[in-house]
Amino acid sequence: MAEDAVDAAIKSGKLSPTNKCLTYSLRLMGGDGWDPASFTVLAQQYVRMKKSYSGKVVPGVMDTAAAKHLSRAYGTLADRVAAIAQNENLGKRLAHGYPFLEAEVAYCARHEYCESAVDFIARRTRLAFLDTDAASRALPRIIQILAAEHQWDKSRQKQEEQKAAKFLETFKSSKNAQFHDGKH
Repeated sequence: MAEDAVDAAIKSGKLSPTNKCLTYSLRLMGGDGWDPASFTVLAQQYVRMKKSYSGKVVPGVMDTAAAKHLSRAYGTLADRVAAIAQNENLGKRLAHGYPFLEAEVAYCARHEYCESAVDFIARRTRLAFLDTDAASRALPRIIQILAAEHQWDKSRQKQEEQKAAKFLETFKSSKNAQFHDGKH
């Protein structure tokens, strides 16, 4: 997409670039050596340690869906996220029916400059776009993990909660729909 935009600007501005686009040959972080079947290694080598509702730490299977998601989202760096899930008891899913793990919040805060709850639900996982209700239910835990990673005080946590709730409200179709044609 960026290449298309630059190409259009070059054409529109009648510019003469000195070289061709380089993005085609660049690899994203975690892309070097990635194999589509690498999720199987995650599923076999890692356990999702998680806290139960009673607070007890229990092992959970690194199921295929979670392993595939981590592999596709983080490439060869997926094992780092899986290690956080296993070693720091952050293996619980953030939202029922979605493969996103608590460990991803910690990983993104530590290694990808994730600085807000909105950033995580909108750009890191896209959960806000997939299911606003699930994103809303996941927010308290996301904020709790980000707060621990960034040493947020209660005021900042409340601010994050309010910003995220306001952001998610923009997705509510009944508030945004302005159809008056009787067909919708």
